[in-house]
Amino acid sequence: MQQSTREFKALLWMLGTIICFCSMAICIRELSDTHSAFDIQFLRNFFCILILLIIYFYKKNANLHTKQTKNNVYRNIFHFIGQSGWTWGLTVLPLSTVFSIEFTMPIWASIIAIIFLKERMNVNKIIFLILGLFGTLIILSPNKNSINEYAIIVLFAAIAYAIAHNLTKILTKTDSIISILFWMSILQLPLSLVGAFIYGGIKIPYIQDFPLIITFAIASLCAHLCLANSLKLADATFVLPLDYIRLPVIAFLGWYIYNENITINIVVGSLLIIISSLTIIKGK
Repeated sequence: MQQSTREFKALLWMLGTIICFCSMAICIRELSDTHSAFDIQFLRNFFCILILLIIYFYKKNANLHTKQTKNNVYRNIFHFIGQSGWTWGLTVLPLSTVFSIEFTMPIWASIIAIIFLKERMNVNKIIFLILGLFGTLIILSPNKNSINEYAIIVLFAAIAYAIAHNLTKILTKTDSIISILFWMSILQLPLSLVGAFIYGGIKIPYIQDFPLIITFAIASLCAHLCLANSLKLADATFVLPLDYIRLPVIAFLGWYIYNENITINIVVGSLLIIISSLTIIKGK
C-alpha cells in the first residue's frame, strides 16, 4: 500500500476517533451528576469487557492473546492515569479547557516518538510543535483560573496519554486491536474499582443512566479501535496532530449544550492548532 493511501486511511480513522472522544466527553459530563470519575471508569470497563466477549464468541478470527504482556501492563498503567485525569477534569472544568490542555498530548507524543521510536523529524513537524503549543497557550492565557490544580492534573494526564499512545503503536506490531482493547479493560477494571471504593464507592446506575453508560462504553471501544488503526497505518507524529480538530468541535458542543463561553482566544488558538495540523499534513 502506498504511503499516501495509508495516510488517507489513517486520516479517516482519526475522524472516527474525534467523534468518539467528543461523545465520551458528553457522556462523562452527564453521568458526573450521580457518579464519580472512577465509578464512571469502572462501569465503562465492565461493559467494555462484556461487549468484547460477545464479539470474541461471535467472530471466528477474533484473537484476545497478547505477545507483549509487559508492554500491555505499562501501556495501561499510563493510560489509566491519563483516563482518570481526563475523566475527572471533565467533571470540574469546561469542556474546551480540558480539551485544550489535553492537546499538549500530541506534542509530548511526538517528542517521545522522535526520541524513543526514532521517527523522522523535519521542518514541518517543528512548525507543528511550535504552533500547536502556542495555540494552546493562547486559549489558556486570558483566564487565570484555568491554570490551577485541576488544570495541572489534566496536563499530567496528557503526558500519561502521550506515553500510552506510543506504547499502543508498539503493541499494534504483534497484537490485534481487539486484544489491545480487551487487555485495556481487564487491567483497568480493578484499578478503577479500587479508585471508586476510595472516592465514594460504586453506585448502582439508575435506569436512565444505562443509555449513557452503553454509549460511553461503545464510544470508548470505537475510539481506541479508530486510534489504534490510525497509528498502525501512519507515524504517531502524523496521526496525533489531527486530533486537534476536536478542540473547535468540543468548544461548540460546550457552548451549545452547557452554555460555556467561546472566547476570541479559543477561536484564535483553535485556528493556530488547525493550521499546525495542516502544516504537518502538507509536509508529508
